Amino acid sequence: MFSMLKMIIFACFIFGCVNTQSHDNNTNQILTDYENLLIKLYKEYHLPSISVAIISNKKVIYSNGFGYADIERKIVATDTTPYRIASLTKPIASTIILKLVENGKLQLDGKLIDYWPDYLNYFYNIKNMIKVQMPQYTGLIEYYHFENGNITLRQQLSHTSEGVPAENFKYSGFLYSQLSNLVDLVSDKDFYSSVKEDIILNLNMNNSLPQQSDIWRPYVTENLAKPYYKNDKNELVLGNYPQPDLGAGAGIVSTVLDLAKFDIAIENDELISKEMKELAFTPTKLNDGTEIPYGLGWFVGKYKDHRIVYHTGWQPSSFSGLYLKVIDRNLTLILLANSEDLIAPFMNGLGAGQINASPFAKGFLDLVLK
Repeated sequence: MFSMLKMIIFACFIFGCVNTQSHDNNTNQILTDYENLLIKLYKEYHLPSISVAIISNKKVIYSNGFGYADIERKIVATDTTPYRIASLTKPIASTIILKLVENGKLQLDGKLIDYWPDYLNYFYNIKNMIKVQMPQYTGLIEYYHFENGNITLRQQLSHTSEGVPAENFKYSGFLYSQLSNLVDLVSDKDFYSSVKEDIILNLNMNNSLPQQSDIWRPYVTENLAKPYYKNDKNELVLGNYPQPDLGAGAGIVSTVLDLAKFDIAIENDELISKEMKELAFTPTKLNDGTEIPYGLGWFVGKYKDHRIVYHTGWQPSSFSGLYLKVIDRNLTLILLANSEDLIAPFMNGLGAGQINASPFAKGFLDLVLK
């Protein structure tokens, strides 16, 4: 349960403190209700474990873990349990790419082909490989008309690159992930090194790795949560880890407290400028002026007239996560789970910018945005 000190601190950050004592009873109820809601939801959706961190005004004000990171060995999840964070990698990748834009190495409206000499051959080879070896994955690239050479960095970052560029929004983790190749080409260090040095080591994310196949921090992989999925009898069954290597779309191993360090650095404008951050948090406009629910590496929207940005992470039958920011309240919620069911049941809504589709997110927002 929450300590009284954390309750008081949380009250000050959310409500503003003039007389702390006057907030105690109300805050106690709000925070108890929130923790109880998390426990209820993780049980309802049969998650093996869930870890949580809340950041307010650049400080971690609550963190915890519930359930088992390893059911067989009865290892309890904590706020330092490492998970595969899936597509929560995307905001980190976006930050690295936007830093290259700041430094003049890339232009948002520059064509990918102008930075990537082997761009056409690369995607022709992928298209042919899918056609011959993996026809079931044709949809990954079917509407991506790379052969025209007119797709820009902004369009690939905002998932507006398929069909006629900037005519529609179609989320593609596969196409986003290919942007790590672009970083390799234009940066002084490759994408892997950027994640390792500029993010993980720079921010003292001591329980994180760029990818699961790394061996330089063996204690992280030893403590990594096991992946589980529900079988036909609704029983939790040990699953398989996702593909272990890093791309711009997925791959990082981290904890809620380490991701909180990234969040605080973003808030402090340590990694990219305030102006570039605002650009990342701004809805992308299509050619006809329509705003889509995605910026540059972040879903964007509003809830109860409050501006929010977020990202989901979903590795089928293994891991999921949610990273939610309430911009005008300086509040962040980070959730990680070793099952897909923190996100999978709500993905249609979340993928369309409807944050209230997730009871985990909605419950948090309804408590803090009264």
